[in-house]
Amino acid sequence: MKKIIFLLTGFCFFFSGAYALAGTNEVVVGSVTPLTGKLAVYGEGFQQAMLLALDEVNASGGINGKPMKILFEDNNSTSKGSVSGIQKLIAIHKFPVIFGPAASSNFLAVCPIAQDNKVILIGAESAASAISTCGSYVFRVFPSDLGQGKGVAELTDNLGYKKVVLTYVNNDWGVGLAEVFKEQFLKNGGKLIDEFAHDEGKTDYRSEILRIKKESPKAVVNITYIKEGATMLKQAYETGVNVQWLMGSASKSPKMVALAGGAAEGVIGTYPTFSQETPQYRAFKEAWARKYPGKKMPIFGEYNYDMVKLTAKALKGAQSMSPDDIRAALIKASKGYIGVTGDKTFDANGDISATYGRWTVKGGKIGDYK
Repeated sequence: MKKIIFLLTGFCFFFSGAYALAGTNEVVVGSVTPLTGKLAVYGEGFQQAMLLALDEVNASGGINGKPMKILFEDNNSTSKGSVSGIQKLIAIHKFPVIFGPAASSNFLAVCPIAQDNKVILIGAESAASAISTCGSYVFRVFPSDLGQGKGVAELTDNLGYKKVVLTYVNNDWGVGLAEVFKEQFLKNGGKLIDEFAHDEGKTDYRSEILRIKKESPKAVVNITYIKEGATMLKQAYETGVNVQWLMGSASKSPKMVALAGGAAEGVIGTYPTFSQETPQYRAFKEAWARKYPGKKMPIFGEYNYDMVKLTAKALKGAQSMSPDDIRAALIKASKGYIGVTGDKTFDANGDISATYGRWTVKGGKIGDYK
């Protein structure tokens, strides 16, 4: 049965003892994670990656001899659930460190709460550029959309598509990424034949597909998620819409290909990339195979793994369990820290840098586009 706690929205829960973690026999951090709802298709993998990192942290001595634990709060994939979850983790459990929810809209809903209460909030998937202005207690190990939006625009230009239709999922992430793409694409001399948002979670996008078909574009930039992307690709194929689909990182998943079937063939997209030839990546891949034999590594799983490992390093070096000491330790620990997903050094906004690669679907499998 789901636990419900009623709290006054906007009320700040300042506290002092939970820094009492230092006096207990374990060090616990909170996590607001989508274990049910529309983002559960991602959430299970996020959780598994975090637990893998947790195993390794504890196998190497935990946090200065104390085991580290993560208390997961399910947000049901919603902003409302995210707010309830973080309020509970702050007011009831008094955690000074919380791993934030997936999806930029959900993350943006909770970052003011973390900032107001001086609680460290760390994200591993949310990319909206607005997160950079959340405040000094907010960090993310995943790159901002500013880079990816420009990357999609450059991809579109490099492929020679000067006129495209732009559609994007109607939330903070989709709108923000679309705006960055649009600005760069138009700057490069491109033209938008049409642009429109589409809602999350629908099972029928035929009206959107017919709108695209009416314009007869050669290419469509579709900034969306796994299920939405798969449904649109499949219904476009069934409707006879033959275009080049250009997508982002949130669609880059074997699950999307499995759901869309042959309709996904030939899709090209961009994604934040990192070398898979490093010792860090090889160790992660081998550890994943041991803990979850037969399971494919989840989209963005590596970022969740890095988030836990970097946080553990910071907690080991913190002078106390107060958020200010942890914040200082986190910034220090990040400098030159090379994780599975590359350099995690935080800038003044709590962001990290990144490079972007290109992916495609060929023969029913996702691979690099060259």
